[in-house]
Amino acid sequence: MTLRVTHFPLRKLDRDAPTKCLLTPEHTHPDWKSSHKIDFLYRFYSSDLQPLYIGVTSGSGLRWDQHRKQSEWWPLAEYVAVSFYESYESVRVAEKAAIRHERPRFNRLHVRGPANTSLRLHGPAEAAAAQLFRDADADFISELARLLTEPDRFPQPEPPPPARFADDGAGQP
Repeated sequence: MTLRVTHFPLRKLDRDAPTKCLLTPEHTHPDWKSSHKIDFLYRFYSSDLQPLYIGVTSGSGLRWDQHRKQSEWWPLAEYVAVSFYESYESVRVAEKAAIRHERPRFNRLHVRGPANTSLRLHGPAEAAAAQLFRDADADFISELARLLTEPDRFPQPEPPPPARFADDGAGQP
């Protein structure tokens, strides 16, 4: 069965509702009953619509119950948005993109991207650019692009003089 990607609008969160009520029927995927596991992205926001936390889970509100019991941001959450995806891989890609774009206050994963990445410096430049856009923070990429337009700012080491024979002619053919 192929599931449709479905995005539900932002809605008021009842933080004290029983876990089974956190995902009400009008906010579940239309194919929910035909599948025991549907991967979805959730985004929690504060009363002033600032992103608090973005995460993924499969098929139930149990992860939300964990947040209710353990997360310091739960008392601040006033709104939630839910998006269903066709596979775990696609929901993880969406989660990473959402975190990078919205920069929620309490997320730690995907916030800055990896500290290091191995970038091929030979071959197609487009492949290197795609990797940077996938792995690096957008602000870092913008600053790097700006700096690359200023090559004089980064002096290169002076190469040694060309190799030549000594002036006395002793080693010349």
